[in-house]
Amino acid sequence: MKILGKVLKILGKIVLTLTGFLIVCVLLYFGKLKFEELQAHREIKAVQAEMKPLSAEYIPENISILSIGEAAHGCKEMQELKLSVFKEMVEKRGFTAFALEADYGECAEINRYIEGGEGSAEEMVQKFAFPIYHTKEMAELISWMREWNESAPEEKKVRFYGFDMQDPEGSYAFLKDYSLSHKLTTGEEFSKNLDCIKGENFSLNATNAEEVIAFLDSLKEKVEESPEEAQTEKGNATDEQDATEKQASNDNRDSTEKKEFQERQDFLMELNTVRQAAETWLSKEDSSVLRDRDMEENVKKILEIEQKIGSGKLVISAHDGHIQKENPIYNSMGVLLTKDFGEAYYAIGTDIWKVTDNIKVLGEAKRTVQSFVSVDPLAAQARFAKGKQYALYFSGITDEKSKVYQLIHTPMKMLQLGEGYTFVMRFFPKSYRVKSAPVQRYDSMIYLYEGNPIEILEKK
Repeated sequence: MKILGKVLKILGKIVLTLTGFLIVCVLLYFGKLKFEELQAHREIKAVQAEMKPLSAEYIPENISILSIGEAAHGCKEMQELKLSVFKEMVEKRGFTAFALEADYGECAEINRYIEGGEGSAEEMVQKFAFPIYHTKEMAELISWMREWNESAPEEKKVRFYGFDMQDPEGSYAFLKDYSLSHKLTTGEEFSKNLDCIKGENFSLNATNAEEVIAFLDSLKEKVEESPEEAQTEKGNATDEQDATEKQASNDNRDSTEKKEFQERQDFLMELNTVRQAAETWLSKEDSSVLRDRDMEENVKKILEIEQKIGSGKLVISAHDGHIQKENPIYNSMGVLLTKDFGEAYYAIGTDIWKVTDNIKVLGEAKRTVQSFVSVDPLAAQARFAKGKQYALYFSGITDEKSKVYQLIHTPMKMLQLGEGYTFVMRFFPKSYRVKSAPVQRYDSMIYLYEGNPIEILEKK
């Protein structure tokens, strides 16, 4: 018994020692994180001299695609920036289109409202498959676009697009109506092939994806051969045909012809995005790689439409991770757009010192409100800016010896918070921060000191 007692006593000391060591390690780890936060929060007076407001005057005139990023999807201020940036580019640079990280079909329905359709902006936000867009801020963006169109001349009217493809159910009703009204197929044949994308709990999967693609391709072939559509939107159209089509698509078309032209564009785009959704079930590529490549393809097609019917200038909005011009992990949408458009693509990133975010719980349907700190020293300086928000336009910061130039060329931690929360993130901030020099990823950045959670509007 004495030997057992001694063993237990030794084991107890070992347990106490290990527990004490673990506690010290935890305290040191979190102490290091807190020290890093305090260091990043220090005032940098040199930055204050470079602070600028959001203004088109600091943005190059030769761009055709301007992107505005989101450091966090569930932040109210990030959604307010969409409207601020779009208004600036419409009013001062003549941009005529806004495209969102959302499916083309649901955005096309919203665009019909913007162009004078029935309903309300609050009803329109419920069309989005992503609940992060069911907000007052998105309703304000839609309302502003509709109000602008009520008084704008035809050539300055604005349109609303989506370039994602994850939720094909938003295209079901329009594809069916168009296909049947144009006698491209029968109701029975349509239901047989595409009822798998009907409703929120659609059943598109690896088993039926190949048949869906074949059916979509057959519809596309028929509509492109349709005699009443003549030479509109042929991929190999001549410059003369494009010029004629552009003119015909504007003031010289009566309302019926314009509606038919637009519906045909929507039909072809929605066929394409539903096809992309089906292809994800058959592809062996990484889903992120495939999705960003598809989104870039859709943005280019939307731009082509706008080059025919509008200014040929487009504002797009997505998460910072999608719009950034450099990505060390894979070729994201912004990387691809940079390769294709060069200086004609302009990326505005965003960051926040502290955000209280409305975020989806990973693997569950519910959402939670959580707070995160970026430890971005440039975002920390926003507390000294008017409205606790400012912009840095990197092309205007040219003095290599200046403190700000050195900062924007130095790798620093920035917030990139997605749609998936787990308590483990509290212990591993690297899961919601990226480290990079700001100039490597963006042309300019908008910094906020604090961000508040979105409030999701309930469907009435």
